[in-house]
Amino acid sequence: MSARLPDPSALLASLLNLMTRFSCLGCPQQAALIRKELALLQAYPDDQLAPLIKQVGQRLESEWSQLHLAISDDPYPATVEARALH
Repeated sequence: MSARLPDPSALLASLLNLMTRFSCLGCPQQAALIRKELALLQAYPDDQLAPLIKQVGQRLESEWSQLHLAISDDPYPATVEARALH
């Protein structure tokens, strides 16, 4: 992977922040961004992020993808551009 990964703690903090905001707003764009950040967890080597976190992230990515499709008018969740961590 050519892009440098963010600090794993920063990514997890961003995910928690996004998930909390989503619970208040229900925004489809936030759901798509959460899905993208969950997918990013898979790119970390096991010595930087525990395999259990990666496994949970993989399962949640699928669930957030389904949620995004259910609440969005956009049938293609992958079209959301990656944004900076929050």
